[in-house]
Amino acid sequence: MFTMQFASNMAVLDPMTGQGLLVRPHPADDLTMGLPSLHESDWHRVIAELDRLGWEPTEDCDGLPMFDGMTTDGRDVIGLYGREPVTTMPTLSETSGAMHELAHMAGMTL
Repeated sequence: MFTMQFASNMAVLDPMTGQGLLVRPHPADDLTMGLPSLHESDWHRVIAELDRLGWEPTEDCDGLPMFDGMTTDGRDVIGLYGREPVTTMPTLSETSGAMHELAHMAGMTL
């Protein structure tokens, strides 16, 4: 597992199971000196970089990034998945353990 820090987002990724989380910034911390804002610019950079590395947001039934929870300091967390995980059929134990560790690394309440 590893983390990737961007200007205002942080990705926590587990290449073994293909699970990941993206910690979003506090909306109040955004800087706007025109369009696009800091958070919007960073979002596009994050998505492009994750896509280049084989990762993308998990989508809900409306095609929007799926909300997976919140950090202890109130930031939204969305799910990510790797298109080519090392383990194509992880066990329930591996999946559960990975998700628990990812949540811990992302600073989510468990």
